[in-house]
Amino acid sequence: METVAQGRYAYVANGTGMAVVDWENPGRPQTVAVADLNDELADPTLSVKDVKVDGDVAALANDTENPGGIALYDVSDPTNPEYQSFYEPTPSANIHNCHLVGDYAYLALGEPWNIDTDGDGQRDLARLFGDAGVEIVDVSDPANPTHASTWYLKDELPAYAKAGVNPCHDLYAQDGLVYAAFWDAGTVVLDASDPTDPEFVTQFGAAPRGDEVIRPWRVEEETIDEYFAEVFPLARYYAAPGNAHYVQPSPDGDHVYVGAETFLGGPGGIDVWDVSDFSAPTQVGRIDPPNVSGFRTSHNFDVTENRLHASWYEGGVRVYDVTDPSTPTEVASYDPDGVSFWTAVAERGFTLGGVYGAMSEQGGMTVLHTDEGVKEPPAFSGADSPSGPEVDPKDQS
Repeated sequence: METVAQGRYAYVANGTGMAVVDWENPGRPQTVAVADLNDELADPTLSVKDVKVDGDVAALANDTENPGGIALYDVSDPTNPEYQSFYEPTPSANIHNCHLVGDYAYLALGEPWNIDTDGDGQRDLARLFGDAGVEIVDVSDPANPTHASTWYLKDELPAYAKAGVNPCHDLYAQDGLVYAAFWDAGTVVLDASDPTDPEFVTQFGAAPRGDEVIRPWRVEEETIDEYFAEVFPLARYYAAPGNAHYVQPSPDGDHVYVGAETFLGGPGGIDVWDVSDFSAPTQVGRIDPPNVSGFRTSHNFDVTENRLHASWYEGGVRVYDVTDPSTPTEVASYDPDGVSFWTAVAERGFTLGGVYGAMSEQGGMTVLHTDEGVKEPPAFSGADSPSGPEVDPKDQS
């Protein structure tokens, strides 16, 4: 699934942990280590979709509540990752994505807001994604991570929290700011220069009905399936507009790129926002999905000073010139048949494509360059497209 790179080593989330790939020779990448959380936790349920690395620390996000949180590894020797600890939020939360910068990890929260109206200690109402937010964790000592703060959408934008369609799906931290993708609530920017006290800065790109409040799930009166069939706007959740899925600022912070992941009504693209004035964010550009067959909505991407490296599932990996962010121009593409891509990242002048194992014969990593290498597809064959989004509202109940 997710792939990140730091120098000659790439780190790949593989469902139960991570693989470390040495690609010093880009034509002969080799797996040099595998870290499996089954070896560290007692009887876990694992869904490790995300990995982040900064310096000597790697963080793996586990997208279940058994246990939910992040695992921290010492990767000072990338060929021998050493498990340090597992951090679990309180209350428990499945962590779909995280980010890691310096001494802090940033966790995307998409939990239900559980309400006990009669005081019996049990929830009888639940607002899906009502406890969406950002949790910041001090990982300066990876063996002993500690809670720094939690920011909830409901505290600043309560109508969006009550709308039931706005998980914090992914986030990116840069220069003391946190950029968080909140699905139909759009993108929220926080000032986390003091990680113990993040403050709301701005919001942009929300769907027109992103703050349309729906009634909560009556836990004791109806099943979750009944709630989804009769109340939850599932079709609207799956379709544009909105669906802020992945977000990353430009290195200078003047622009923010927001990708939409859609499953109904056509594939989502990547919007470009001018945020040089946080009081008035303005959309100035857009990258449309590639015009190819297959499942081709925007997924994860990476932004450099003048390039955007993007994955489009079965639409391949594509690179865009964003020297002028208002007019992105495609300059390179790699789209072999039967291969689906989870992410694309830039490192050492190359593009690394993370191959999504659930939609390809096997997962892996592709090393790409516009001028080097033999332009032949890897030996993968295709698989079925997904039937729903990575963040399934039912999984959050």
